[in-house]
Amino acid sequence: MKYLSSKNIPKLIIILPLIGILVTSVLISAVTVYTIKSNFEKEKSKITKEFFDNLQKTTKQRVELTYNIIDALYKDKKDYNKTIKLMQEVLEKMRWEKKGYIFVFDYYGNTLYHPNHYYMTINRWNFERNGVKVIRLLIQEALKHPEGTYVKYLAYNPGGPPKQKVSFVKIYKPLKIVIGNGVYLDYLDKKLLKKQKQYEEMLNRIIKNITIWTLISLIIMLVIVYYFALILKDLFNTYNEEIQREKEILFKKANFDLLTGLYNREYFVVQLKEFLDIAQRKNKKLAVVFIDLDRFKEINDSLGHQSGDEVLKIIAKRLKKCVRKSDIVSRFGGDEFVILLYDIDIFEIVSILEKILNQIKQPVVIKGIKYYISASLGISISPNDGSDAEILIKNADTAMYKAKSAGKDRFEFYTKSMGEEANKRISLKNSLYQALEREEFRIFFQPQIDKTCKLFGMEVLIRWQHPVNGLISPAEFIPMAIEIGIIDKIDLWVIEHAMIQYKKWLQEGYNPGVISCNVTIFQLEKRDFSKDLKLLLEKHNFNPEFLNLEVTEESIMKNPEKSLRILNKIKELGVCVNIDDFGTGYSSLAYLKKFPVSKIKIDRMFIKDIPDDKEDMAITKTIINLAKSLNLRIIAEGVETEEQKEFVFSNGCDYIQGYYYSPPIDADEFEEKFLKKG
Repeated sequence: MKYLSSKNIPKLIIILPLIGILVTSVLISAVTVYTIKSNFEKEKSKITKEFFDNLQKTTKQRVELTYNIIDALYKDKKDYNKTIKLMQEVLEKMRWEKKGYIFVFDYYGNTLYHPNHYYMTINRWNFERNGVKVIRLLIQEALKHPEGTYVKYLAYNPGGPPKQKVSFVKIYKPLKIVIGNGVYLDYLDKKLLKKQKQYEEMLNRIIKNITIWTLISLIIMLVIVYYFALILKDLFNTYNEEIQREKEILFKKANFDLLTGLYNREYFVVQLKEFLDIAQRKNKKLAVVFIDLDRFKEINDSLGHQSGDEVLKIIAKRLKKCVRKSDIVSRFGGDEFVILLYDIDIFEIVSILEKILNQIKQPVVIKGIKYYISASLGISISPNDGSDAEILIKNADTAMYKAKSAGKDRFEFYTKSMGEEANKRISLKNSLYQALEREEFRIFFQPQIDKTCKLFGMEVLIRWQHPVNGLISPAEFIPMAIEIGIIDKIDLWVIEHAMIQYKKWLQEGYNPGVISCNVTIFQLEKRDFSKDLKLLLEKHNFNPEFLNLEVTEESIMKNPEKSLRILNKIKELGVCVNIDDFGTGYSSLAYLKKFPVSKIKIDRMFIKDIPDDKEDMAITKTIINLAKSLNLRIIAEGVETEEQKEFVFSNGCDYIQGYYYSPPIDADEFEEKFLKKG
């Protein structure tokens, strides 16, 4: 780039156009020469062809004319000598263009006619020229071709070397003579030389003009380019400054997160690799902190992405305040942040982690309203937890998931057992992709009982019968299914197999009541669920009145307007909708009145401590009263004791579900316990 400095710009601007003009002139000259030579070769070929075409035409015509004259004379006189004499007289008077003439020989080499009378006095049968007996050659070729033929040979040239000649010869049998006419080929050479000279003159004239105009152009261009160079030098300086600014912008885009101003993922990984090398050489510790905001998606869903972005900016500033100047804070993507702590002991790490948790928990003010969020943190330390950048990040991520599953708003240090657990999780996740195809899922049923102890219906629950790990709880694999995007297929599989089992029980004469199937909000949002449900109902000819779909209160309140549209479509099919885990999602009473729901299920967290927890009892009563005021049926789930059963029924609950009657059981056991005795 040193050659493009502003000092060299004028020189380059002057030199380059001049070189361009010179190169262009050379190219034009070369093209001109090539074109003229090509045209000359074409013209040469054309002249040569025309010459030989004319040669063939004229020589043959002359011989044919002479042949006809001799034939007429012979037929008139019928005498050899008289005919020959008259022929000589006639031919003596005939003159041809371009030095053409007629010669006549008898079969023995005697010249019967030639413009040079000297040849008429001698026999030239054995006459040689350059080793060739020319006259004998002409006579023999004529005898071989009675209708006439062309013969090329070296002819006599007074005062010079023999010249190439072409003659047309033909025999006249009655007189045993050979008639011929020839043309010297040097005429063609002269014509071509003349044409070549014309082309050379034209070429010299064009080259001269090109040279003159090249010099004129160079002078004009020198003047123009000189002033242009001065202008461009100033422009170059201006643009060079802009380029430097653009380079800085590109550097920021390549290495920084544009929203928060923190380093981005790519830059962090590069820096981590460099610091790992330094740490290994100097025997220093290095920590990676992986941070994930808890329930951040709810802020995005309820307030919009613009507000979510504002939250991320605020959190980014808080994180930078919690660490040292030498530490690297990066936004890894979404609501994930990663921090690199170099040359630090365990006590300092804990101090920084506590600062981070406290800072993040401080209220975030958006549009004048305070919001509270928390974070889950995972930490991996080199070299104990890995000496590779990707492994350290992965292990910190694993520890973060452990903190999140342990209750959020906390930090966890990575341990080997976490790695084993993460590997198990990855293995299960991979197996989950094929679980549907391999028919590894099973459906279980938990009864729902009314006040009279009769079966009202059942909730359909899924279990995964893993070929190696045995029966796996949905609490373990459902989050994975949501994460990898197959929960919608699983939900539909459960509904369809519940329908199949239900129809089977009806055919056997049983009355199973209603079946309740859980549907995640991801299912409702991912596709047009109502269409899929309608197809299943039609496929199995299933009465929609006996199907209840349960959606958690928390999930529908994330986007109540959208949930309302989806639930209305389900209701139009004749399917009942229940709100599951009621009391945990802080439903707005206004929305609760609008939702097309038939029943609400009181979450088991309010039932499990009854009658010991007075607050839970008060909340349960309130939920029952609220449902009654909205004409909704109430199901209490998680009922395990006689006291709990009596409490919910005595306060107006319609149905109960829980271990008091039965845990979730398979179809055969459910049939035996609750259908046959009914």
